Amino acid sequence: MKPFFSLIMTGCSRAIFSLRFIISVCGIMLVLFLSSFRTISPQSDVLSVVMFSGSGNFILIVGILPLIPFATTFASEWQARATNYWIIRSGVRNYAISKIIVSAFSGFLATFAGILLYALILLIKLPLFTHITTGNAYAPLLEEGMPVQYLLLSAAHLSLSSALFATAALWISTYIPNRFTAITAPIVLYFTLYRLTRFWELPPFLQLGILLEGTYHAGSPQATIFFKLGTILILCALMGFGTVGQIRRRVQHD
Repeated sequence: MKPFFSLIMTGCSRAIFSLRFIISVCGIMLVLFLSSFRTISPQSDVLSVVMFSGSGNFILIVGILPLIPFATTFASEWQARATNYWIIRSGVRNYAISKIIVSAFSGFLATFAGILLYALILLIKLPLFTHITTGNAYAPLLEEGMPVQYLLLSAAHLSLSSALFATAALWISTYIPNRFTAITAPIVLYFTLYRLTRFWELPPFLQLGILLEGTYHAGSPQATIFFKLGTILILCALMGFGTVGQIRRRVQHD
């Protein structure tokens, strides 16, 4: 297990303590700012600005910028013939699983940090919360006087979608090891599936738009975040199995 945890720690260090991560977080913060600065008024509060400002730029915030820190590293390493260095020391399975975990975690953290950074900047001029302007699944937290918890759970909810996109980017890159393809293909896949299933009579919790962009009300804020987490974990696990198998096939036929 030591090589496995060593791979995860090395991967997290490469992903988080890097210029790419800073660019990703600052890019998400900038997109949020550009989406919302015209709507900010003296009557605004931080929560109303942050949690509604990125809806028109969902793909940038969730599907592109969070992939920069780590999700494309397999494609880069394969093209540079650097995968053997890691696989010989740890094995294909450990190498692949560590890539999945770090890609998902770094994708989640980039979006989460970008949202919180923007909220901290807005706090310089705006109050955190003044009045309820939403009726989503996390609104009960505002009714109970817990705006910080509302911000953290809402940010985590959206950031889990970034983890899914990052995992999808890694999975696709094992079939087409190209950095550009790794970033763009998950978006193409998402829009394709969204269009195909848009008019299907699926339950709300299976609709891609609600799953990734919206909020499915599972009964309480806690149930909602755990439902989203469980759904994302299942989807990431399915893509993870495909990732491990495809990397093994690539190594065997290289």
